[in-house]
Amino acid sequence: MSIKINLGAWSSVFAVPSKIVDEGLKFSDGVKLKVLLYVLRNSGNELTDSDISAATGVNVTDIPEALDYWVSMGIFQKNENEYKPMQTVADARENYNSVSEKSTNKNSFEEIKEENYSEKENKPVTVEEISSEVESAKHRFTVTRPQKPDYVFTSQRLAVDEELKILVSEAQTALGKVLSNSDIATLLMLKDTCGLPLDVIIMLIQYCISIDKGNMRAIEKIGIGWADEGIDTLEAADDKIRRVKQMNKNFSVVSSAFGLKNAGSPTKKQLEYSEKWVAEWKFSHEMLREAYERCVDSKGAMKFSYIDGILKRWNSNGIKNKIELERFESSQNKNTGTRKTSYNIDELDKIDTLDDF
Repeated sequence: MSIKINLGAWSSVFAVPSKIVDEGLKFSDGVKLKVLLYVLRNSGNELTDSDISAATGVNVTDIPEALDYWVSMGIFQKNENEYKPMQTVADARENYNSVSEKSTNKNSFEEIKEENYSEKENKPVTVEEISSEVESAKHRFTVTRPQKPDYVFTSQRLAVDEELKILVSEAQTALGKVLSNSDIATLLMLKDTCGLPLDVIIMLIQYCISIDKGNMRAIEKIGIGWADEGIDTLEAADDKIRRVKQMNKNFSVVSSAFGLKNAGSPTKKQLEYSEKWVAEWKFSHEMLREAYERCVDSKGAMKFSYIDGILKRWNSNGIKNKIELERFESSQNKNTGTRKTSYNIDELDKIDTLDDF
């Protein structure tokens, strides 16, 4: 007798942690569940936001928020761009027992030294003891950026915090969409953890919209930067916006002189160079182009640090236009009897270039 069982769709299954149903469903939505199910189904495979979007129909910009939701719910833990199952107490105990002197990972529970347990080798360790020491280890870690509050806490605060309600209402009107719980958590973090006043956060949102970055990820990033700089008044925020706009304007002058098309968002270093060349040294489009061409002729590529060396020498010699440049180099050549440039190529070659392009 032969028996054949056709399981149909059940012949291929994958596990879904109970915690997702028990704790995660209340504040989740279809987008978050789609992303989670697809990621679980393809565990072990390297996925991009585009892969997930193509398979689920979820907008690419919503995928990081969905994944961050499941991180906040304790389903995943995130290390740079890698997601792993959240470590349990049992996992933590196993890590404690496997710690070696060579372990230097400061972002895991293995930072706890093995000697902490030397006196307990022959004693039973309770769950409470492990949890206590896990929490103790977590408190020793240095957090490089503020952490958003969890979803339950955010919902509770929204129910009683009138200022947060006003902020959410203003943000929804400005952004033209209903904010998700994650979006609200970001605003709460900027208000409470970062200490930005209500009016400053509203100005921040309006500024991000004005530069075509009207999304919560950009608002969060720029907002944390403002908090780090101590920008906590409307006057300080307005001054910051004016300075940023002027720096971007300076970079536009430089990118135009260099013939850069679609240069994208400038880096901090590029903005610093541009501000120095245009605002401080006041070099014209013509002189910036001349420095660029001499750099390319000498190095075969554009290098901001090399161009900076050329312009620095010209500025120190009071050279601001091509007539003054020709006059200076002609004078130098007559004095030495040999052709000489207005800058020292050997010195520029010693520059340790770390360019942004």
